[in-house]
Order: sequence, then C-alpha cells, then structure tokens
Amino acid sequence: MWFSKSNFPIDGKLAIVIGASQGVGADLAAKLYSQNCSVILVARTESKLQQQVTRIKQAHPKSTAKASYAVADVSKYDECVNLWESIHPEDPDIIFCCAGSSIPKLFQDLTERDINLGLDINYKTAINVVHTGFKHVLAKHTRKDGEFKKRHVILFSSVVSFFPFIGYAQYAPMKAALQSLSIVLRQELAPYNYRVSCVFPGNFQSEGFEEEQKTKPEITKKIEGPSNPIPGDECAEMIIDQLRKGYDTITTDTVGWILGTSSLGVFLPRQWGFFQVIIGFVILIIGPIVRWVINRDIRNSITKKKQE
Repeated sequence: MWFSKSNFPIDGKLAIVIGASQGVGADLAAKLYSQNCSVILVARTESKLQQQVTRIKQAHPKSTAKASYAVADVSKYDECVNLWESIHPEDPDIIFCCAGSSIPKLFQDLTERDINLGLDINYKTAINVVHTGFKHVLAKHTRKDGEFKKRHVILFSSVVSFFPFIGYAQYAPMKAALQSLSIVLRQELAPYNYRVSCVFPGNFQSEGFEEEQKTKPEITKKIEGPSNPIPGDECAEMIIDQLRKGYDTITTDTVGWILGTSSLGVFLPRQWGFFQVIIGFVILIIGPIVRWVINRDIRNSITKKKQE
C-alpha cells in the first residue's frame, strides 16, 4: 500500500543484479549497497563490472555490505547454470533482471543481428537467469522441513509493452513477453515463497538511451513526443520506493501508469487500482481517436519514405 514502507526489506540481504555494468542496473546496485544490502553485479564485460564495484565502494565507504561481481553472458543458458554454481553457497534474496537494449528502427531496416539481439538481451537474459536460479534453489537450498526462504524476482519490462508502436518491433514484443512471464512466474513460484515484480520504466538517462537516439526513426520520435529522460539514480530510487510500498507492477512516470491501465487484464497486479479502472474507462472512449491519429501519421510517414 502507498502508506507502507516495509514490503521490501534489504538491510542485511543479498541481491544479484543482472545487467549491472551500466544504466539502471548499476544505479540500483549502488542504491542497494548504500542501504546495507550486499550486491553481486553481473554482466559480460569484466572491466566495466570492476569499475562499477569500485565506484560503489568509494561512494559509500561506511557501508558494511559486500560488493562483488561475476562475469557471464546470461543470454546463454549454460553460462547461467555456471553463474549460480560459481556464487554458491551464496543464496541471493533478491534477483534483479535489468538487462535490456533497444535498437529503434523501421521493421524493414532491421537486420538479422538486430532481431537476434532483441531476443537474447531483452528476453533470454531474464528467463535464463530465473529458470536456472529456480532449478538451483530446488537442488541446493531446500530446507530440511521442506520450506523455502523468501526470495524476490524483479523483471524489467518497459512502458512500450503497454503501448507498442512503430520503430520498436525489435524491442517491444520481448518486453511484452516479460510482462506475460511475470504473471506466469507469480503463479508458479508463489508456492516456493517467491515474490515476483515487474518494472515498466519510461525513459531514463543511460548509455543505452543515448545509443537509441542514433537509429530512432522520425515517426517514432513524433509519436513518442518530447523525451526528457529522468536520471538513472532517480529511476532506481523510485523503483525501490514502490517495491517497499508493496507494488508489483511498477512504473516510473505518470504516462506509464496511465498507459498501464489499458493492459491490466485479469492477473496483472494493480497500483491505485480504483483510479486505474476509471482511467481505463476513459481510454476505452478516446482510444479509437488516438489510434486513428497515430495510424494517419504512420501512413503519411511511410508514403513519404516510398517517394524518397
């Protein structure tokens, strides 16, 4: 609930952060460490991980937590298996799956490599980590009485999973898949004492955001509107705050929350659900008008591109 702050205890816990060499993953690791939560940073590039661990420790010299890293390409299943074996007997209480990368292009301009990267980075990095981690828990960490300790999985989707549009064919479907995955995991892992949350961030400042602007089509920019990304550490703080309030569907801006009301379905957890029902009714009314305007702009843009 909005008035609670006790639903995400991190003091003295251990978190593993996937995709922590840069961006919001690195900022989350720093926030957790500053609040006495030990962190294991995971990414493919060892030099970047070393830099982040050093930065985190220097920024918070009084923290009694531990900060370490593990190098792994978690888009590969076998490396995920090895990752959990390599950190054993450490048993993370919290698993952040932050890895993600968007290559905004028109569908016809995507390459085979672009498509494969979308699958690998935006979906496989999450499902591989959670699946191998869960199997590892079943094999290594079951208590004698058959009980499991509390664990928490946080997947990172995107606001475009609520509102997919032209330019995001490589990215949005995979982020929508994570939204769906979070619902299934919430059902299947709850009996094993897992909490599952899904984050739907809007734009935040990062190296990845800067790269996106280099390939983003003009029509995508037009539909998206003025983009004022929030700082990565502010985004991380908002995520932690909402987890503490007990929310499992997390957005980082008002637009994201509004768009999320159009995708509640049956199983997606609510956030201020009564108001979402009201906003959702309004969207049902104005949605066809919005769709008509966007489709008109897309047709005009493609017609112009054909004539070039």
